[in-house]
Amino acid sequence: MRRKLAHLSAEQLQIESQQTLAHITGHPAFQRAQHVSIYISMDAGELQTRELIELAQRQNKRVYVPRCDGAAMQMVELRGSVDELKVNKWGIREPREDDVAVDPAQLEFVVVPGVAFDRLGGRCGHGKGYYDRYLPQTRAFACAVCLCDQVVDSVPADTYDRKPDMIVYPKGILYQQV
Repeated sequence: MRRKLAHLSAEQLQIESQQTLAHITGHPAFQRAQHVSIYISMDAGELQTRELIELAQRQNKRVYVPRCDGAAMQMVELRGSVDELKVNKWGIREPREDDVAVDPAQLEFVVVPGVAFDRLGGRCGHGKGYYDRYLPQTRAFACAVCLCDQVVDSVPADTYDRKPDMIVYPKGILYQQV
């Protein structure tokens, strides 16, 4: 899957990202939320989130981005541009170690990345379990996002895997808990 995603053209990535972001921003859970967590996307191979981050900031939402340290992930408020953040060992921008993390209970909406997704709410993450461990600490609406090529027939699940409340992709809502 990662090889397949790495070969997506920049144009296709941009088109699918914009289509998906339109579905997110039109959803009532996002519109209501004032405290949103949005992952900072890599330059290729996954849905691009910079536009969503900037839109949320323009809407005066408080935007939080992940910082990973060992097995733990925290969310830290983004006070400025993504470009101001340092690049970590995976090549992803993230807050400094001394930036204060938000209490997970404050979050209202969390955008969740992944590698593969299915129509039953299955999500295969990047293999570290960060979101599976973090999401139960929140009361936030968890919105996983993906590109069309990331949709598969079935994603194997373990007992610790947490289904998101919704999975959104370029064609609309792939999955939503009832």
